[in-house]
Formats: sequence, structure tokens, C-alpha cells
Amino acid sequence: MSTDKPRILMFAPFCYPPASAESIVTAKLLLAFLDAGWEIDVIAQADSGQFYPYDIKGIWEPIAEITKNIDVSKGFRIFDKLPNSKLKRTLSRTQSLIWVAKAVYAARCLSAKKKYDFMLSRVAPQYGHLPALIISKEFNIPWIANWSDPMPPQKAPQPYGRGPTAQIPYLLNKYYMEISRKASWHTFPSERLRRYFCYYMPNITNNSSVIPHVALDGVERKNPSNTESFILCHIGGLGLRNPKTFLEGVKLFLQQTKVNSYFYVKFVGLESDAIREIAINLGIGKLISIEGAKSYEDSLTIAETSTVMVIIEAPCEEGIFFPSKFVDFVQSGKPILAVSPKVGMLSDILSSNGGGIAVDCKSPGKIAEAINILYLKWQRGTLNENFGSNRLFNLFNEQKVLEEYKKLFGILGS
Repeated sequence: MSTDKPRILMFAPFCYPPASAESIVTAKLLLAFLDAGWEIDVIAQADSGQFYPYDIKGIWEPIAEITKNIDVSKGFRIFDKLPNSKLKRTLSRTQSLIWVAKAVYAARCLSAKKKYDFMLSRVAPQYGHLPALIISKEFNIPWIANWSDPMPPQKAPQPYGRGPTAQIPYLLNKYYMEISRKASWHTFPSERLRRYFCYYMPNITNNSSVIPHVALDGVERKNPSNTESFILCHIGGLGLRNPKTFLEGVKLFLQQTKVNSYFYVKFVGLESDAIREIAINLGIGKLISIEGAKSYEDSLTIAETSTVMVIIEAPCEEGIFFPSKFVDFVQSGKPILAVSPKVGMLSDILSSNGGGIAVDCKSPGKIAEAINILYLKWQRGTLNENFGSNRLFNLFNEQKVLEEYKKLFGILGS
């Protein structure tokens, strides 16, 4: 067994084409594995959730060669327009189980031809770990289960879920307990998320660790350019992350600061109507630029031409999440304004290492203060020097992430 060039089998329903946050995180990790010369086969779901446009001829092209995409949509597309009913949920579960069955069959065929050193599985979606649970018993392959968000969703912190003590159905609870017991190791993108899981899955405490999202070496911008206009840019969907408090902070900044340069806020994503309505009601509609969802590579170009990259998080009691966009923004080298919980992952990183400012997502006043600091540094021409996020790149680069996996392989392969 080689830990330098291991053979890996991965189950990742949301993988290819990369058109959602989870699939992009997985695809970036696969590119890092391929850059290192590792041998990997991926079993994915061809019809998995797609939220952004994608271009399979760009940086993601090498992933097509290692991915077996299982399409289970045949016969189900006619139900896409059904309202969110019990019938539609049942059909969705059936579709997921069909994928699991086909993924297990594909894994058996691959394992009959090739001896894998390690097996990885990723979640979301919830059923991403199920094929690995089955195959690990049959082939006795060391199995690493990755958790990028609280699972099941009911146990996510408010406002996303009902917290770690939330009651879940018996069979669902049994499924998660089996994963927690049978997986050889569990990885998380942040220590706060790992601790959160350990609260309701205490048996993973001693066989779990943190491996952050990866920043790709090939797209790093070491010397980000200055911009003629001051552009605050948010890229990606918002979901339950309401931008109202952030926009209130923008309005307060404009009331308190004499802005004699071209200033605007750009949103690139899906929830345009709600953003526009909030901005108009606050009287700053003319300063808001809204664009539809962009492909990953297009979003990198947008980041390069922006002044400050904005991340908006929901007002959780503790910021346990590690948004994948944060690492994408680090690749651009631009300063990051994290509008996030006062206590949390992004505050930990930025307060300890620089690269931007983390500010309480409940306080328009604090948001206005942070924008003012960044704006004044931009006016003086020292913004990237003082707050550039390129200083964070070594925390997440390919070498750092691959070394963490090598350490883990050494533990599991001994």
C-alpha cells in the first residue's frame, strides 16, 4: 500500500459536472489529487443538483476521465413539475436509492479489477455515504467519510435546522450511527463543525480530524490588482442568509462617509428579486448591481475585477460552517469581508491571520465600520497590502491539504 500514490475509490454524488457548491468543493479536491499523481476513480450522479452554469471544457475537463456518472433520472423527469408533496418526496427517495444500488454495483465491478488502498465518501447529499457503508463491509477497504455540513439537516443549528438535539426518524438515526461506527475516519472542513458533530456522534471523537477545503495552485493570484471603483462583491446563492443587515450596513456607511469615488455593491447569484427589493426599500437601489449565476471560472474573473469579496452568513449562535466560497476568494487574493456570527470559523481565521475583516452579521453599525476601514485603505492605495487574502493561501493550498491526507493514509494504512 502506497501513501504517496494511493489508489482511491470515491463516492461523490455531487461531483461532475461542477454546478453546485458541494460539487465544486469535490471537483477541486479531485484536481489536487490528480496534480499529485494519485490514482482515483469516482462514482457520481449525472443528474445531481445543478445551481450554476458549468463548462466541462475548462479546468474541470480532467475529472471526466476518472468519473463514472450514473444517471437515474430516466422515468422521473415527468415528475419534476409536481408541487413539493409527499409523493414527490417519495419519488426523490426512490431515485436516490436507485443511485445507491447502481453505485454499489459499479464499485463492485471496479474493485474486482483493481485493489483500492482507501475509500472516500462525501456528503451532502445524505445518501452519499451509503454505498461506502455497504462496500466497506464487503472489501475491507479503509473508509474516510467527509462531512461538509451538519447532517442530517434537522440537526443543523438554527435557522437552518433545530439544533444538535433535534429528534430524527428511527431509521435515519440508525443510518447515521452505522456510519459513525463503521467509517475508519471522519473529516471536517473546520474544527468547530467537528466539535458540533461530536456532540451528537460522540463515538467519532477519537477518529476524526480537520482537512480544509482546497485552494487550487493553478488559479492563485499572488498580486491582485487594484480597482478604479470600490466594488463590494458577493458571489453565490444566499438561501437563508438574508442580505438585509449587510445592506443596512452599506446604507449606514454611505450616510457616515463622504464617498467621492464610484462605489457599488455587486451580487452574482440567484436571489436577485429579494435583494433588489431590500435595496430599493433602503434607498440604495441605484448602487446595487445584480447579475445572474455564473460558471465557476467566470466567477473567478469577477472576483479579480472586484475590490472586496463579501461573504454573508446566517445569524447562528456559533459559526460552525466553513463556506467554500471563502477559499475561492482566497485564490483571488482580494480582501474578504465576512459578515458572519461574532463567534465562528471565519472570525477565527481572519482575526488570527489577516486577509480581511470578520464582522458581526447582526450589527449594521459594525458592518459600516468595517466597510469604512476597507474603503479608506483603498483610497490610500494600501488595501491589498493591508488586507489581501493571499496571505491565507498557504493554509489551504494543495500541498497543505495533500499532506493532511497523507498523514491520514499513514494512520489508516499502518
